[in-house]
Amino acid sequence: MDLIAKQERESRFWDAKQSAHAGRDPALYRVMAGDLSDRSVPWLPYLGFPDYVRCVLDHLGDLRGSRVLDLGCGTGFMSCLFAAAGAQVDAIDVSESSLEVARWRAEVSGLDHRISFHAVPAEALPFDDGQFDAVSGVFALHHLDLSVAGPELRRVLKPGGRGAFIETSANSILLMTARRLLPGRLGIEKASSDDEAPLGRASQNLLDRVFDGTVKFEYPNTLLFRMLSYLPPMHLRPMQYMLSKVDRLVHRVPAFRTQSYFAVVTFRRSGQ
Repeated sequence: MDLIAKQERESRFWDAKQSAHAGRDPALYRVMAGDLSDRSVPWLPYLGFPDYVRCVLDHLGDLRGSRVLDLGCGTGFMSCLFAAAGAQVDAIDVSESSLEVARWRAEVSGLDHRISFHAVPAEALPFDDGQFDAVSGVFALHHLDLSVAGPELRRVLKPGGRGAFIETSANSILLMTARRLLPGRLGIEKASSDDEAPLGRASQNLLDRVFDGTVKFEYPNTLLFRMLSYLPPMHLRPMQYMLSKVDRLVHRVPAFRTQSYFAVVTFRRSGQ
């Protein structure tokens, strides 16, 4: 695979997506300590996003005075959240348009003095070895060539440094079949680029080798049947309520939690 060509395709895809952020309301983009969801994306709480954000923050611990790398920062919600928690943040993305929104968000949140934004790929990080106490990201790892980006993340982490990422998982055969067949049909938006793929077993094993067997997948809630909300008429409120209730019941069975479309991937660099 031509890595540079892939990065250019990803950049163009996500640049095009940022038209949705035209005429943005500062009240929806402002981030404060304690926020668990991006108000500019109102459907995130329905998908359980606050639970995943809380899990990331719990894993990373007290961020005051720490240096954090936000990988694939997008429009900057997590970058600002880490900065509001007291971290100094370096945020990277290959989409210049996304970074423009992220810089503006940092300014309206009063956090721009704590965040530096960089238009660089994760596979070629412009940072010194052992520079970061923590690395994190939202839906970033599954866009990358992890055989290159994984060792880069390990390199820039301090010994003992932590990683925590909200990711999409390929464990559910049902969801992967729907993902392959439905986007772009039946009125369902194609929200993913052609180069991304939810993390499967091979990606999990690769990361585990890079981070010395410390990789864990956590499921603070189970997002499974709620994914049917993309299908009409399942997007109607009574149906969403029913799907949420089914997912809560499924989550009570630990063996079923790995079928969730979202997961929190955590790891730690060995050493002190």
